Amino acid sequence: MTINAMTRLKILLVEDDPDRRARIEDLISSITDTFELEVIVSYEEVLKEIGLNNHDAYLVSKEFSDNRGLEIIWEISGQGCRGPALVLANDDDPELESEAVNLGAMIYLVRDQLSSRFLERMIRHAIDRKRYEDNIRDNQEDLIKRMMDLQDSSERFEAQSVEYVQMAEDLAIAQGELEAALADVTQSKQELETLNQEKDRFFSIIAHDLKSPFTSLLGYTGMIAMAADKMTPEKIVESAVNINESANRLFALLENLLEWARLQMDQIPSEPVILEVHELVGKTVDVLGPVGADKNVRVESKVNADVHAFADTHMVDTVIRNLTSNAIKFTAAEGTVTIDGRNQDGVCEISVSDTGVGMTPEQVDKLFSIGDKNSTKGTGGESGTGLGLLLCKDLLEKCNGSMVVQSKPGKGST
Repeated sequence: MTINAMTRLKILLVEDDPDRRARIEDLISSITDTFELEVIVSYEEVLKEIGLNNHDAYLVSKEFSDNRGLEIIWEISGQGCRGPALVLANDDDPELESEAVNLGAMIYLVRDQLSSRFLERMIRHAIDRKRYEDNIRDNQEDLIKRMMDLQDSSERFEAQSVEYVQMAEDLAIAQGELEAALADVTQSKQELETLNQEKDRFFSIIAHDLKSPFTSLLGYTGMIAMAADKMTPEKIVESAVNINESANRLFALLENLLEWARLQMDQIPSEPVILEVHELVGKTVDVLGPVGADKNVRVESKVNADVHAFADTHMVDTVIRNLTSNAIKFTAAEGTVTIDGRNQDGVCEISVSDTGVGMTPEQVDKLFSIGDKNSTKGTGGESGTGLGLLLCKDLLEKCNGSMVVQSKPGKGST
């Protein structure tokens, strides 16, 4: 998210020293007319303004009201204000900076290092970063709510299991009925274990796999925001490439994560139509061919124009795209990824083959085990979560299809 340069931003300056206040006012006034500066010199008035939450950013003097500036930072953070807090201090003190950040400050500024342009850039960067982090927090809260819904379902299944066992003991039902009830309990227990494994995998992805791309993304953007005027064009291009790669990985992860979550809650309807398989595969080759080319891996289609299927377009497209992307990931340079298809005995068979690293029988057996984290690094160091194959399996089952895996170490996979 970026801020329109013509938007007037309301800035609250918390400073009771006349000289220091005058200097900040001079810096702000010499920037542009996009900042609307309000000054507060009373501790009680500051608390009142924080409660109103009417400002886009807060410039807080560390020395305000006999060194109570960090208390103001704590209040801004605790009140959940929409604007970020920036600390103004006389000394470049790492320990003081760390304390201020821990209390909720977004940026620590040393007065002697300030210029009009630098102050404007830091204020805009802090506002952008605060809004970006708030959006991330909202998305994470939505995912956590979904996890809590899964937890509620798990508890309901557990309660049903207890009721079935109690009914069997109280009614002393016949042996056949008792065995049927116990079978229901066993099935409920298995469903409960599956739900718990899904919940644990979701929390693991949120806690680690989802956080890592954001950390990289924020690191590169923060570096550019802080020192773009000192970076060489080559360094800026390198950082931009890294930001783009992190954003693409993050988007792919979120796309698979949300699609799988919708599948588990049965929110994706299947709408089967007659598919021109060669056209669908051709689109995948067009999109992922350049990705393979970056690794010197050839992606090709051998699907004839007369191959058809009766299935949901989006679901089949997602499966082919995920399997092809996975094949590229585990194929080294000079390798080949081939997509083929045929109609036989009233069904459509589509295969995605590669000449990559392959898998052992043990690895194949664990591919669709949700309780195991099976993701490994690709030949180019690519990372993953192991969620893509689970998504493909569930989507195919939704289309009344199935998946078979054939693989040998060093020979590739199909």
